[in-house]
Amino acid sequence: MEKAAILSHRKDADGISAAAILRIRTHGRVYLADYAEVITTISQVDPAEDLYICDLGLNSRMFDSFESEIKRLSRSGKVHYIDHHPMKQEFYDRLAALGVDLYHSTDESAAVLVYKKFEADLQNSANSKLLACCGAITDYLDDRPFARKLTSTFDRQFLLYEATVLSFAIAIVGREGVAGIPQLIGFVEDLSDKQKLPHEISGAAAYAKEFASQSAELIEKVKSRGKRMKNYAYFRTSESSTGNIANFLIGAFDVPVGVAFRAEEPGYLEVSVRGREDFHKDLGKMIGKIATDLGNSGGGHPRAAGARIREDQFDKFLYLFDSMLSASLPDGQKTSQ
Repeated sequence: MEKAAILSHRKDADGISAAAILRIRTHGRVYLADYAEVITTISQVDPAEDLYICDLGLNSRMFDSFESEIKRLSRSGKVHYIDHHPMKQEFYDRLAALGVDLYHSTDESAAVLVYKKFEADLQNSANSKLLACCGAITDYLDDRPFARKLTSTFDRQFLLYEATVLSFAIAIVGREGVAGIPQLIGFVEDLSDKQKLPHEISGAAAYAKEFASQSAELIEKVKSRGKRMKNYAYFRTSESSTGNIANFLIGAFDVPVGVAFRAEEPGYLEVSVRGREDFHKDLGKMIGKIATDLGNSGGGHPRAAGARIREDQFDKFLYLFDSMLSASLPDGQKTSQ
């Protein structure tokens, strides 16, 4: 039986950084998944003395299956769940009843929570603190109390560079879908076992340059093909980096919120929503409510959220979200078509 196993989010620097910090501490076997792959992936995880699950939020559609897998894995070892996505109290209570070690807070990024929980064990790892900062920066949570304390110990520009290289490299490899997972696990191993900085990972700097060049082209495409609703702008794309595109929309259309859609699988769309820095409402709660009302899953953080909806719900989603923003935005943040 494995001494330790790690299951983390594969599509952003927060999940990859959290996995790397945990591997530094435990030397555990790494599994990576996107939200839609959680159940398939966790069902393939072999029993371990300690299983760490991080940066993978739970929703009603998949929770029962997730709980069944936790019951299976808990028979052989301890399960640790470390996450920063909003969680229903019912889910928390049911996992606690199974003896899961829960470390949950919406106040910091997942990588920062991992570092904070195991800080005493990570004092001899120079990379751990930097990786926690990368997770916080790329999840737009570096203004939170503990993250701010960590980032203040580094040169700001150095941190932004390393976080950007890691994030952009993940975006390029992420385009391969599940086929890119072995390379992403390689990233985790380079960051942990070899104590490499993000820019020292083989190919990472070139990937980042490639993504930056493509981003410049995407910005122009977003400007010409994006659409504006009353209170936000949206764009349908085949790119995997929907979060970046949502941010591009904010600047291209001077709106408080950007929304990017991508076909995830036949009949379904992945939705990424981002808010401007001065956007003070909770996008996670809004998107979570709309997704639930449509019979799907979604949620996230105040300025960064996501959902999975059916293709035939696209127009309804656009209308519901615009209506919700109209009801919540102050007049100064609303736009005119």
